[in-house]
Amino acid sequence: MSSVIHAFETQNRLPMGQRSRLLRWATHAALLLLLAAFAIKGFIPGWRHLNSDFPNYYLVARLYRAGYPLQRVYDWTWLQREKDHQGINQGLVSFMSLTPFSTLPVMPWCSLSPLEAKRRWLVLNLAFAIVVVLLLSRITRLGWEQVALLMLLAFLPLSHNFVFGQMHLLVLFLITLAAWLFLRNKHFLSGMSLACAAALKIYPALFLIYFVWKRQWRAAVGLAAGITGVCFISLFMFGQEASTLYLRKVLPAGLRGETIDPYNVAWNSWTALLRRLFIAEPELNPAPVAHLPLLYAVLQPLVHASILIAFLWAIGRQRDDVERTKIEWATFLFLLLFLSSQPATYHLVALIFTAALVVDYLLLHKQWVRSGLVLVTYCLICAPPIRIFHAEPHGWQNLLFFSRLAAMSTLGGLLLGILSPHSRGAWKECLGFNRTRVAVLAVILMTAIGFVLTERHLQGQFDNYRSRIATAPDELFAASPAPTSAGVLFNRMIPQGYTVRSFQNALSTDLSAGSGDWFHPTVALNTDAAWAENATSNSSRIVRIVVDRSGQTRSTQIEVDDAQEPVISRDGRYLAFLRSVKGRNSLWVRQNRSFADVSEVENPREVAGEEYNVHEASFMADDRLVFSSKRDGRFRLFIATPAGGDIKELSLRRCSARYPAASPDGRWMAFSCDQGSGSQIQVTDLEGRQELQLTSGDCNSISPAWTADSKHLIYATDCGRGLGLTALAQAAVFP
Repeated sequence: MSSVIHAFETQNRLPMGQRSRLLRWATHAALLLLLAAFAIKGFIPGWRHLNSDFPNYYLVARLYRAGYPLQRVYDWTWLQREKDHQGINQGLVSFMSLTPFSTLPVMPWCSLSPLEAKRRWLVLNLAFAIVVVLLLSRITRLGWEQVALLMLLAFLPLSHNFVFGQMHLLVLFLITLAAWLFLRNKHFLSGMSLACAAALKIYPALFLIYFVWKRQWRAAVGLAAGITGVCFISLFMFGQEASTLYLRKVLPAGLRGETIDPYNVAWNSWTALLRRLFIAEPELNPAPVAHLPLLYAVLQPLVHASILIAFLWAIGRQRDDVERTKIEWATFLFLLLFLSSQPATYHLVALIFTAALVVDYLLLHKQWVRSGLVLVTYCLICAPPIRIFHAEPHGWQNLLFFSRLAAMSTLGGLLLGILSPHSRGAWKECLGFNRTRVAVLAVILMTAIGFVLTERHLQGQFDNYRSRIATAPDELFAASPAPTSAGVLFNRMIPQGYTVRSFQNALSTDLSAGSGDWFHPTVALNTDAAWAENATSNSSRIVRIVVDRSGQTRSTQIEVDDAQEPVISRDGRYLAFLRSVKGRNSLWVRQNRSFADVSEVENPREVAGEEYNVHEASFMADDRLVFSSKRDGRFRLFIATPAGGDIKELSLRRCSARYPAASPDGRWMAFSCDQGSGSQIQVTDLEGRQELQLTSGDCNSISPAWTADSKHLIYATDCGRGLGLTALAQAAVFP
């Protein structure tokens, strides 16, 4: 590292023609070594394998091109099923936290095979990397070799972008282009470039804070106009439902760090650290220091407000020279990553921009020690997190698992020192009573507002902890409960995909076998069989699973082809299921082969056509079917008979109702009612005169299923967890 610093120093002291051959050889040798390592660990593995992230973008782009409605792409199991039907060989897919626009860059290649499309995307990413190097060499006084060396020192973020086929090199290119335009006084176009980056990843939109703070109104208008245009284009391309779902649920969850496992130490963020320390979750964080949600609600906004105000104070409001502007851009981009709630390793590729501008600024001002410290810290941030052997992320030991956050804090301190005044008089002016008072009041106000919003969001989130069932350490997803006489069947997520799991007598057993993913188990009374959907390439099928007394799978048999989301009637006489055409579902029913002579089994009958686009269905006690369908902007419940014919709406108070479940005694209907930012379980009598809300909180409780005595409901809830990553809980409806 010292040789790299010395090379940078030498370049700034001597003209290019006078650099020694030894230093040029050392720079080129380091470049070749890092390039070889990047090719072996990054580009070649990304070229050969799909890995985890590129299929997320590719799949949704392919569905959009095929005419599928995109309002369900944030549904974990729906997207996984479509992945199977598209024949994508990938364990898990998810579009959670991604913007609809993030599908556009890969859309030109979605007609190709997934791996071939990824290869085209990787070649384009190499072009982005080259252009970034060239732009940064124009913005700074560093040569392209030094900028390339800084890029390759971000070895892990850069490699992960190629291995996973991520979008962050494109975002880095757009941010770098915005800075280049800004420094050439093309402020409006600079804001527009940042808006394009924000359409892919939200955080560049927060440059609006910087522009307003610095009174750079043309850039602010360009960014605001670009974001407005992005919203209108999203409505036009992806539809109102998909766009509003993202803005109403996905984006707020992402800002809170609740899209994917909010307790994962891999995020190495302030939000994740405070959650690990002060919020318990039975499966994802069973052993914090203490379960103190109110303390979290204070500390989380306090830490973020203090950091934001400190950096804005250091940046200042005055218009500055070009060199000062460069360091401010570099610092503000770092600040956005520093405050991010869930920054994955590949997000940190944006620090290449920060490192290049900061090192260039320090070498210009001959601050050799600081430049060395910045480079060392930059390398630590971009290196794998330091792991302490024999330590477990429990209690205060969680602090040992946030080494990257510590390195980010160190770099933040260095940047504050660079931006801060360097004379005693300037310090006195900055620390004057009025400016200090304004800064303190701003922190207090932001903390108070953040506390109110966070405390309100957390209310009711932890009420179901004591009633959780089928819990297992680090269980990320459990859904679609189907109570049995001895326990419950449910969907479970594993790294290889989705399975059907049986939980009885405190023991868990996987029932599904064979290829593909397994969804939506269903059971009938007094039988040793269960039915589930098996999604494979091109289509889904309903499979009957027979289990023995120990809960092990004894045999499987295909019941219906081209069918999904099975529902069995209580007496086992009828089997209902959905059939899908480009994402729109029709409801079908047939006699159950297992409870009738094969010769008497009729062909399936369509009960509700595609115009209803049925989402969920279940049988009532008298074998009628109740299903959910969207009408006039909200979901409603409808009742139909297995023989088909008239379909009648179930009278409910105005509520967007999904996941209907009729009680075995035929008296009650449970469903999930969408209440703005969350969905809650409600129960009503079939006459619609009496209603009871069982759950609460700014979270989602869905998929209720009755126990045989009609007194309890088992449901799936993401309260205290990531959006859509549900666990199972039980609620007593009637004592």
